[in-house]
Amino acid sequence: MKKDKKWTSSLLHYRYATGFFIALSFIFMIATGFFGIPLVSDFFSDKNSDSSQLIFAIFSLLGCVWGFMAYNQFDRVTKLVKKTWSLSHKLDPMIGEYDYKTFNPETRQWEEGYTHYGIVDYWERDNEVPQWMDKGKYWKILIELQKIDKDIILQITKDRNLPFNQGKNNLAITIKENYSFGMSKENMVHPNKYHRFRIVIPQWLVMNTDYKNFNTYFQLEISTLTNTITEVNKNIPKIIDELVGREKIILTKPWNMFISLVTYLNKSLPIRIIYGKTKEMLPDAKQRRIQYTNYNLSRMSTNDLIGSLIIKAKMTGIGEKSLNKISLLLKFLRNEYEKLGLGEGSSEYHNLHHSLEVAYMSLHMLPKEIHGYPINNRDYEIMLVAALLHDYDPMQDLKYRNSNYTRRPSVISTIEQLRKKRIHDAYFSFNDEGLIKYFRKNESPLLPTKEFSTVHPEHLNNRKTPLESKITEALIWRTDYPYDERSQSNFNQLLREINNNGFSGEKINVIAEILSLADLSVTYLSSDPLLAWNRVINLYQELNLPIAEAVLRTDRFLSFFSEESLFKEIISRKNFPEIFKQKWDNVYRFFHEGNPSTRINKIIFDARIKHNKINMELDMHNCDFIISNAIINKKEFFIGIGKNKEDVMIAQSKLKAAGIENLEVFPGNIESLLPFIKDRSVDTFIITITNDEKKDFNKTKLLRDLFYSYSSKLVINGTIQIIIGKDQDHENIISLIPNHEFKMTNISNNTISKDILNDEFIDLEKLEKVKKITILKTE
Repeated sequence: MKKDKKWTSSLLHYRYATGFFIALSFIFMIATGFFGIPLVSDFFSDKNSDSSQLIFAIFSLLGCVWGFMAYNQFDRVTKLVKKTWSLSHKLDPMIGEYDYKTFNPETRQWEEGYTHYGIVDYWERDNEVPQWMDKGKYWKILIELQKIDKDIILQITKDRNLPFNQGKNNLAITIKENYSFGMSKENMVHPNKYHRFRIVIPQWLVMNTDYKNFNTYFQLEISTLTNTITEVNKNIPKIIDELVGREKIILTKPWNMFISLVTYLNKSLPIRIIYGKTKEMLPDAKQRRIQYTNYNLSRMSTNDLIGSLIIKAKMTGIGEKSLNKISLLLKFLRNEYEKLGLGEGSSEYHNLHHSLEVAYMSLHMLPKEIHGYPINNRDYEIMLVAALLHDYDPMQDLKYRNSNYTRRPSVISTIEQLRKKRIHDAYFSFNDEGLIKYFRKNESPLLPTKEFSTVHPEHLNNRKTPLESKITEALIWRTDYPYDERSQSNFNQLLREINNNGFSGEKINVIAEILSLADLSVTYLSSDPLLAWNRVINLYQELNLPIAEAVLRTDRFLSFFSEESLFKEIISRKNFPEIFKQKWDNVYRFFHEGNPSTRINKIIFDARIKHNKINMELDMHNCDFIISNAIINKKEFFIGIGKNKEDVMIAQSKLKAAGIENLEVFPGNIESLLPFIKDRSVDTFIITITNDEKKDFNKTKLLRDLFYSYSSKLVINGTIQIIIGKDQDHENIISLIPNHEFKMTNISNNTISKDILNDEFIDLEKLEKVKKITILKTE
């Protein structure tokens, strides 16, 4: 076999580059002086200067600037990586040293580190990643790399395996693996060949930075902890982007050893920087910025999203004075969220980015006129303030610090904090200068003031509560989910007060509903499917909901949401961005098709066209029985569903090797799947009952469910096959059969067909030691 090629992304190479470019910059600086000084003396002495000297001087100056910028590019990345690694180890001293092994279905061996081979279903949350790893970061890297259109796998390993902390300080290794397949006795000389790229990265680059993983440890103070999490969350996406850019070069142009150098030189060209600044000043720059934001809303940095939010707010007609106050409010909120570790890069659902996304989406969803009510700039401004404040809950850090739950805001607490701190009152009462003073912290005459670090409710003494503040509170109450009686009561009470002050309560009700829709739908309107899935998981963790039901519940939620009349009206409007509609459709299809029951029903529907019968093994452990049946009965289709990761992976690797086409095997929780399988769609259910008491208890319960709850899933004259050991007592099993609707028709030993006698993938000895009990559905 041809030797595997290897490339490295090394900090040592970066250090060489920084040295080279700073030396280059210094040489050009000397050249600038060499050619430029005579020009100065010529200028003052009125001599004719040599044009070639002028050209050399200009290019030497540009070379000096260019070299220094390139040096900064490499130096910035090196410092960023080292700092992030150091901060990661402050959070978790064991990161980079965790032991983890992945079963490789191709070699049938366990290998070092975590690798996703695309066999285990993405939806099985229980069969996925170790606790120290963030699946969202892993999938972000993998998906970006797979856009290159190469066969790629991503492996997470220990620091010392790269190695990262010694030698070349490798941040990543890319290995081109060569494989041969299709070898046989007739084809030993020219087997088919293919290659695959294995990219190996360290554990800390996909580190799980959820606050709940660290809030019970006191190696860091709480303020230091949140600051560290925020810093790591800001840095890791930058390193990932840098790494993905490098890997794209390696995978597409591995032959060019200088290509990365050319790329960095291109990035650091002064003319590119000037061009970038000029683009921002062109007439259509703002519209392009909004389009870019619409495409990348869920992945934008906080700074960029805030900039786009201000631009969009201005487009709706909000005035400059109000925009200045919104910017001041955002600076305060940003500090508040970062104190909680919910700022830039936070992976928790209810973070600052989520509030900014809701605010941005609400401006798109609220049209200039709806249900006969004209929407003016005042309406947009009030809704924008409510959107930014709807999850404001600085006390959440204290409520859940020593609990098993992650932090989550509550509308009750948000309203309490707003009324206590009077942030919304200050916004609608003060001008720019007054609002700055309201958020300013003066600790001592000897210490400098801290801007946007505190609030001063006392500044509002003897001031009436503005009507806009009551409207803001009403809008926030409407975002409560579920929207229960308490929230409805508070919302309706505020609407009555607003009505009595001459403001249309019906209009506020419509605006409030749109803000609520923006809050509930922004994840699905702005994200790609996998990011939406990762956010849903974070939300389920915050709400302490069963993650195993996330797909089924979200599928039902999206189906119900799609039928909501106001939502349908909004997204069907011509001026609603098309990209949001596309993303909604993609995410809905992703969850609907990813819903395991949808997948099973589709497989059954497609298989029914080509095959006589549909047979399904429930809670599959050993796959040999179902594989042997599939080989013997080629006109029938078989489906195997198993909970255990290794069992499913072994089964799928056997299918791949044997080339069996009438059998599908995948992971799933059968208790969650059975209720959603279509009635009269399965000919035979297969259950294997062993002598393992724990397994038998679960299988017996499953068998009872088939008899009494899910018999409708069988076709007329469908059967249930129970596989037990030859010497195993079957009287207890027979006693479970109900007196009506089912009857036992046969108990027989399993026979080995000559079709599978030479099959090396099946354990024939085990197959000979079992017998089948066949039970017929009579009604």
